[in-house]
Amino acid sequence: VKRHGYLGKMLLLQDTVITVAGWVGPTVAISLVIIAGSFAVIALVVAAAAKSAADQIQSIGRAVEDLRKDLAPALESVHHLGNEARQLAAKVGDEAEDVVEASRQLRLKVKDRLIDLEAVYDVLQSEIEETALDVATTLRSFRTRASWYRWVRRLLGAGKHR
Repeated sequence: VKRHGYLGKMLLLQDTVITVAGWVGPTVAISLVIIAGSFAVIALVVAAAAKSAADQIQSIGRAVEDLRKDLAPALESVHHLGNEARQLAAKVGDEAEDVVEASRQLRLKVKDRLIDLEAVYDVLQSEIEETALDVATTLRSFRTRASWYRWVRRLLGAGKHR
């Protein structure tokens, strides 16, 4: 049977018997066992690493839970302290507003009093000026009367009897 082309050559190879040395089969088998063993060792190492990682994750989880339990009262205290600080700030703010309002009212009262004091000062100044003029007029009048009185006394001769 004559066969042509690639397909013909392939068919010819199927009819051909290849002889292999006796050591190749056991060597391949041993190699496959070594490769399978390597994969088994790799699988064991990966499993051990996964177990170790899982144990560490559980340990970290327990530590986080312990921290959460330990920190819960501290966080509650901080929250309570924050609320008290807010209340204190509100009270201080209210007090500051009250002080500002009292200061404003005091300034207004002082301003009104200063206006009143200025009016009193003006009245006192005019009264003092009038009083000074009255005193000056009275003194002038008294001097004038005293000189008339002395003149009349002299005229009557009353001053010589003493």
